Amino acid sequence: MHDHDTDYAVFLQGVRKTFAGMTGLASGMFFTTDARGLFDLFLDNLSAERQIHTCAACRQFFRTFGGLVAISHDGASHAAMWNDEFVPEFYRSAVAALRHKVRHARVTGLFLSRASVWGTPRTGDWTHISVEAPTGRLFSGRTRTPGQAMAASREDFRTVARALAEFQTNLLNEALRVLEADAVNGAQKFVGPVKWLLDLHARRAGQKNGRHRDNILWQAIASAPEGYCHPRASVVGSLLEDIAAGLPFADIRRNFNAKVHGLRYQRPQAPPASGNIAQAEKIVEQLGLARSLERRFARLDELRTIWTPRLPDAAGETAGVFGHLQPKESFNDVAAVDLPEATMTWVKFAATVLPDAESVAFLVPPGAANFVGFLTAAHADAPPILKWDREDARNPVSTYVYAHGSLAEQWGLAAGSHVAVTAVAPQPWLWGRDPMMQMGEGAVLVLAGAIDRNINQGNCLFPECLRGELHSVRATIEAYSGRAAIGGRESASACGYALNPKSAGVRLVVTAAGRSARYFIDRWD
Repeated sequence: MHDHDTDYAVFLQGVRKTFAGMTGLASGMFFTTDARGLFDLFLDNLSAERQIHTCAACRQFFRTFGGLVAISHDGASHAAMWNDEFVPEFYRSAVAALRHKVRHARVTGLFLSRASVWGTPRTGDWTHISVEAPTGRLFSGRTRTPGQAMAASREDFRTVARALAEFQTNLLNEALRVLEADAVNGAQKFVGPVKWLLDLHARRAGQKNGRHRDNILWQAIASAPEGYCHPRASVVGSLLEDIAAGLPFADIRRNFNAKVHGLRYQRPQAPPASGNIAQAEKIVEQLGLARSLERRFARLDELRTIWTPRLPDAAGETAGVFGHLQPKESFNDVAAVDLPEATMTWVKFAATVLPDAESVAFLVPPGAANFVGFLTAAHADAPPILKWDREDARNPVSTYVYAHGSLAEQWGLAAGSHVAVTAVAPQPWLWGRDPMMQMGEGAVLVLAGAIDRNINQGNCLFPECLRGELHSVRATIEAYSGRAAIGGRESASACGYALNPKSAGVRLVVTAAGRSARYFIDRWD
């Protein structure tokens, strides 16, 4: 027996239940399709109550949201709103027809919206179809509208599809071999994009259904890290082209190293044009970033460290009247043997030696070296400007080094002396629950008393560290940064020496359990 009010309420609940399930399947990512005429299809299957279901608000829901799909890992489409198992008998044939049409429609793009509620829940006394959007997936961009971002994702689809057609797996594997051999500078940053393309090839090759292959690509684009969707225009694309052209490795390495040089990679090579300055002013105003541009030196207490010095455990002390007396010497009281310097990788040192270290001293090297400074936001409440800084997980800290190294004297240190290490900290982009491994591995030995004496280095807002919304105006940001000063020099306590997969020749003295030992760090891993 059909009761309209009861069945309609259950129907609305069924739509919401279906949508909630699809949110879990797709991690909150939904895609548009070319499914059309869905509201008429719905009404055609409700001929007994066609008139009462003819509604402008519901028609708009069907037009905007009715054709959305979630995509599973195998590339299959799943109707985001329609599942005939969750609705009353009266609506079952209509919802089954909708589900079939949407599932077999072609995906046309990523769907983005700022709205927390999709649809119009109520007008007057009438209740309509609506769902609550997943809060973690609401579009938050401020320099583009959702429509503009959706259009960009469609262009990304075309760009990546062309790259997959041009760069086959044999070529990508050869590029990966070069990068993983660490035979070129900054290789670690580009391993991720190459592996991403290889994974796409493998996943798509495992599907015979052409639409499933396209869906896998849509899904990958929707969740791709920044920069991955433009392989042909990137340093990776140049590397692949050089390999495909059969260039000698010496030429491949020279070309690659020139492109990733610290003074060139993503760095503008000419002053900003007036139009770029005007665009930058507009973007900075939209994002509220004026105060975010100001930087200062960080303090040691603002770092996330993996090691700090600790006091040695008290040994041999006993309570009581005679606790202050020294026992007779025994064979256990012997002078420490002067062991030779131990050579090991940084990864092994960090895993096996550092956890028990009470103190660490760094032998300051002669000549230009990899000295580094930690910076942070001058205003703690300023919006994020760095790509690894988020409103829900703040991390405004960055680092800078000089492209050709810098002398110890510039940092108030004396070459050949031993300086206390006050902390060991990962590079800031590795902090938190979502480390940006594509930026490269690295750690910093924070050194007591180290501070950059150069007051003309700018404030080091480098393009590769900035939020994606600022990429188009990086020339203006770079020009601003080159003239800006770093504040907080008088309270700086977080400068030191940077270690990375290219580091070699670091000498440390470690004290543990009252004994000292010397270590030579010959490579990262």
